[in-house]
Amino acid sequence: MKFSERWLRALVGVGADRDALVEGLTMAGLEVEAVTALGAGLDHVVIGAIIECQPHPNAERLRVCSVEAGLAVPLQIVCGAPNARVGLKAPLALEGALLPGGVPIRAVELRGVRSQGMLCSARELALDSDASGLLELPDDAPVGQALAEYLGLPDASIELKLTPNRADCFGMVGLAHDVAALFGGATRLPDCAPVPAQGVRSRAMQLQAGEACPRYCGRVIEDLDAQAPTPLWMAERLRRAGLRPISAIVDVGNYVMLELGQPLHAFDDARLDGAIAVRRAHVGEHLRLLDGSAVELDGQLVIADA
Repeated sequence: MKFSERWLRALVGVGADRDALVEGLTMAGLEVEAVTALGAGLDHVVIGAIIECQPHPNAERLRVCSVEAGLAVPLQIVCGAPNARVGLKAPLALEGALLPGGVPIRAVELRGVRSQGMLCSARELALDSDASGLLELPDDAPVGQALAEYLGLPDASIELKLTPNRADCFGMVGLAHDVAALFGGATRLPDCAPVPAQGVRSRAMQLQAGEACPRYCGRVIEDLDAQAPTPLWMAERLRRAGLRPISAIVDVGNYVMLELGQPLHAFDDARLDGAIAVRRAHVGEHLRLLDGSAVELDGQLVIADA
């Protein structure tokens, strides 16, 4: 299990520093496999907004961007990221920054055009493994603010090697209870008051796997905005737990799963046919994965429609 240290501390008050927290978890049988510090090397990295983006005159794959950074005048930045575009807000490393890995940022000439800094991907800032493009920040991110302050850094991603008898610690709430007991702190758990159903639509469910799944619950939720953005705080907690944010609906399910240890999944009700059945896979049944590949199942527990 991987989690954000800041997320854990939001759920339980504990005065122990990071080293003491890690040692205490390991000595309690929750072995810490890895600790990855996040947020180092972000001095002089701010939120920038691209206000102009033109092709580079001497390089097909580069763009020349004018970037607002909260300074007296916009900066000229040469960028090769495929998602660089007008209106995008992204991390901007200013002259004098020293990025993770010891990469110094200074004004340079790139194919004959002066660049006064560097627009950054998550990987270049050691925040995530994604190097496919610039780290896209929300539209309301304040231009010129220090990126570390905006993202709630520094932090650490802590990975536990849990044994099968400690499934209670696959969720942040269960882990918070353990930490409270270890260090004498008080938990600050999320408010999970029941929310009554707002509609009358339902879908039948069938339990066909016996003791492998004696209970399965669902609810039809209507009038959702599938284009709604995932809140930054939620996206960052997921990212630091090893999950890449995808969309608000998917992210909420993953977030609740990590927080409570309760697996969740959202289905598009319009694409379901008949009842949802929890059953064992049929002989020779195939499952098509998200990457397009197909695997043959052999008695695994599956959740399927008719």
